[in-house]
Amino acid sequence: MVIVKVPATTANIGPGYDSMGMALNLYNTFTFKRERKNVEDDNLILKSFNYFYDYFNLDLEEISIDVDENVPRSRGLGSSATCIVAGLMAANKFSGKNISKEEILKLATNIEGHPDNVAPAIYGGLITSVVNDRVYFSKDSVSDNLSFILLIPNFELSTELARQVVPKEVSIEDCVFNIARASLVSKALSKGDFNLLKGVNEDRIHEPYRRKLIEDFDEFEKLAKNNNAIINISGAGPSILITKEKNNKKINIEIDKKLQELVNWKALELLVDDFGAVEN
Repeated sequence: MVIVKVPATTANIGPGYDSMGMALNLYNTFTFKRERKNVEDDNLILKSFNYFYDYFNLDLEEISIDVDENVPRSRGLGSSATCIVAGLMAANKFSGKNISKEEILKLATNIEGHPDNVAPAIYGGLITSVVNDRVYFSKDSVSDNLSFILLIPNFELSTELARQVVPKEVSIEDCVFNIARASLVSKALSKGDFNLLKGVNEDRIHEPYRRKLIEDFDEFEKLAKNNNAIINISGAGPSILITKEKNNKKINIEIDKKLQELVNWKALELLVDDFGAVEN
């Protein structure tokens, strides 16, 4: 039996479109056993497990999969990344290949298509990553001066639709705008410099378009601005990430009040997971 615990992730973090992601202390836990049990062929966990075996030309194994699911699906919280990482890590253990985390990241990126969620799911912390001849990435820890409120709705938003609304071409001015801010966002998060983070938390590539798909986003944006907090779309949405200084309790009170009015949402205050996926 192999048990793999994988954290939720929030990607983009404003201007870091398709390149930044952060692991949060909310987890899916997967239990794998060597036994003959029907698992649907389109199950992403099984697909990832089998991908590992196919990649290394190994004979496939019959397995059962049980999931303690705490990361909501189709909410911009890296649910699919948890499935991919768990399937690969379990296959690595069962097969005895014992490949490195860096090699797991390569396979996970092959499956997912980009590393912005799978990288922090594997390594934890704040990860900035790009794909060239391989996946290049840098991990930073996030200052404990900051904490995060995740606003999770009871409705889904498909990643496909969220990608369709993002323009295929952007101006050089908007590119430069985002590049400068993304580099400073990672610095601000690791240093816990909330004023710097507040000053550079702007995006021109995806959030102006995706926010229109998220019911109540304008309401939460107003609330964040009025209570010294920062708002971003989590991944492709529809979940919303509120970043605040840890001692700012006013924003918590105001969000609780707002959620009595906007009953389609719930709030979780989370910290950054700095360890990533673990198996035993």
